[in-house]
Amino acid sequence: MFGIRVLAAVIGFSGDRKGSVAFIFALAALPLLIAAGGALDYATTGRVQTQLGAIADSAALAATTPAMMAQSTATAKTAATNMFSAQAQQIKKLTYDSTKLSVTVTDTTTTFSRSRTATVTYTARIANAFGSFYHNSTTTFTVTASTTASTARNIDFYLVLDNSPSMELPATTAGITALTNATGCAFACHENNFSEAEFTVQYPGYGSIDSYTYAKNQGIALRIDNVREAAKSLATTAQAMMTANGANYRLAAYAFNIGFTQLQALTATTSANVSAITAGINTLAPPLMEKENYLPSGASYTYPTSASSWTTVTVGSNPLNTRDAMTDIAMALLQANSLIANPGNGTSASGDTPQKVLMLVTDGVVDGNFLSNSSCNNYTKSYSNSYGAFYRCLGPIDTSYCTTIKNRGIRIAVLNTVYYPTPDNGGFFDSAVKPFLSQVGDALKSCASTDLYFEVDGGGDINNAMSIMFQKAVTTASHITK
Repeated sequence: MFGIRVLAAVIGFSGDRKGSVAFIFALAALPLLIAAGGALDYATTGRVQTQLGAIADSAALAATTPAMMAQSTATAKTAATNMFSAQAQQIKKLTYDSTKLSVTVTDTTTTFSRSRTATVTYTARIANAFGSFYHNSTTTFTVTASTTASTARNIDFYLVLDNSPSMELPATTAGITALTNATGCAFACHENNFSEAEFTVQYPGYGSIDSYTYAKNQGIALRIDNVREAAKSLATTAQAMMTANGANYRLAAYAFNIGFTQLQALTATTSANVSAITAGINTLAPPLMEKENYLPSGASYTYPTSASSWTTVTVGSNPLNTRDAMTDIAMALLQANSLIANPGNGTSASGDTPQKVLMLVTDGVVDGNFLSNSSCNNYTKSYSNSYGAFYRCLGPIDTSYCTTIKNRGIRIAVLNTVYYPTPDNGGFFDSAVKPFLSQVGDALKSCASTDLYFEVDGGGDINNAMSIMFQKAVTTASHITK
């Protein structure tokens, strides 16, 4: 009897319009509730996944910091593991499982650097609060982060800067034209004789200043000016990169023409030393001459005593005629090679020493003293002075001196400040320089180590080129790769 009454009530309820709406709403609410619950679970999972991804990135980077790069791969792996575990356990809605964490740290060593790759992978399982409604109690996902870093090895840099008379040429063709029009000569001669007979045009100040001072007063930038400023700026670049890379860099600077002069002793490029380094480099200047490129009394004169050795003397009371042979790149390379100690691997390991990089800045046009004309296959002219009989030789660089240096494991970076044709003076340029000028760049490129050769044309940014050349010799800091 009771069952009949219940059945009648249900039939009555279903027949009522209000009852029908309520019944339909009840049936429709269930999937809506399931969808809402699923959305909440999805949002929770996404939030946890984002947090774990960031933690994995941090953990991978922890294995490749500059300080950690000095440690073993095992120590780095422990550091990454501990960082990930400590942070992952703080995430709400995540039950951390250390067995689901994978950390690998591997090192690859080359001649000039050591690269480390750290990879952090974690597989997470998140409980779904509403999973029972859609038959999925948990959601599983994997996060992965990988970072690669290279140690910037400790390096000693030796700047060898050309300050021979050819570096007294203006830095641009416009400057060459302006100086030639004003003085009759394309070279800004640095002389203590202010009434040089070679000048066909008596420029303003003739008789009281030399043409080098005239060019500076007129704002005509010379090659040597650009090289000086770029080398000074390099000290700041080295200091910034040393700090960023966690390495130790030292810098020395030398000038060469017919001799070889120290501008700055090998010094660490710390912030405390940058000013002293730049002050030393700032003394770079062309050699002071008497007239017509005679060396004055008391000047240093370096000349060859054999095919591979030179000696330096002090000029006596009379000016010395060198026949303009004032750019001896071979001598400079030989001198540099003798003062650079054998390179090490550049690591911080006990007993290891820095790598060595010789940075040569020149126009590559040799104009030096030779003992035999057979050593020079380009322009030669015999002459003698109080120190012996020599041949003045013009030509491209002899790359055998570069090979000797590179065979010791010393890298050579070359910045070619391209030599431009100058207004001919009595046919000398056409007969002595022009025949081999096209070979100069190739010879300098052959002298340089792989990927360390740069050219700067007239008006080009020597400062930027020297900075890039420096950066090429060192490595980069850590970065996320995946």
